[in-house]
Amino acid sequence: MAPDEPAYLRSADLEKVPEHRFVAELTSRLWLDGCRDFEVLRSEVDTSGYDLVVEARSVLRHIQLKSMARGGKKRSVTVNMRLASKQAGCVIWCDYNPATLELGPFRWFGTLPGLGLPDPGDKVARHSKGDANGSKNLRGGHRVLRKSKFVEVPTLGDLLPFLFGYDDTDEIKLLRHSMCGTLASTTPAWLQEVCAGHFDNIPEDLQWKDSVELAHLVEGYDLAALLGLGDPFEFDERQLAFALERGSWKGGPAALWATLFLEHRRWRTAPIEPDPGMRLLLDRLCQQLIERLKRA
Repeated sequence: MAPDEPAYLRSADLEKVPEHRFVAELTSRLWLDGCRDFEVLRSEVDTSGYDLVVEARSVLRHIQLKSMARGGKKRSVTVNMRLASKQAGCVIWCDYNPATLELGPFRWFGTLPGLGLPDPGDKVARHSKGDANGSKNLRGGHRVLRKSKFVEVPTLGDLLPFLFGYDDTDEIKLLRHSMCGTLASTTPAWLQEVCAGHFDNIPEDLQWKDSVELAHLVEGYDLAALLGLGDPFEFDERQLAFALERGSWKGGPAALWATLFLEHRRWRTAPIEPDPGMRLLLDRLCQQLIERLKRA
């Protein structure tokens, strides 16, 4: 390519440059953070729904990578729905500086490993090029994913916890940071202690029916955003589906607390009370949360 040749004439080549930089920066950051056991695989074809497979910190992520020149006007990307078959599928959309090829900021579309790809919506994508008649046919296996569905992440370092999770210690810090302000003087003493960050004061036999005040010590929607869980209601639907299938709930202490908050919101507006089987599952959520809080 000549130095003065417009970049758009070699767009297929330019497409790979952000991917190579992403892999280099991701693995460098993992190494510097003390993670020395990681693996990166590239897809040879683009029909499988992902560009990269990255395994680190016991998490296997299938990543569909999108890129755009910084300042670009693109408002959506297309997603190959084969990615939805992967238990930790996600989409990362990164900007790059056309002058330096520096990456950032990033956009994240995903949730906890094991809960699959969040719902991108039902708008079917079209081919970018028209057929002989100029018509752009539908691509049945692809969906249009709007920019508004992504969470913007400033740096790749900020993206790592979304990909591979926080450890319990970091989640405890997030929870303490997310505690609500001063409680009423009539609030039970143990809840006041918990609000002050002393999680050992949660009763070990706490059940669902007594956990509503505990759940609302945090702003669950904000906490879900901090954890990169995606749309909180869609996340909670996937959490519940997983719990109904497996008998337990996904995530560390902060993710479980966010789930407790969201489940109370669900049942507060439900026309019925949880049945005995559902109540046992909700009691299990409380017990898992207490166990993870006390373990950290």
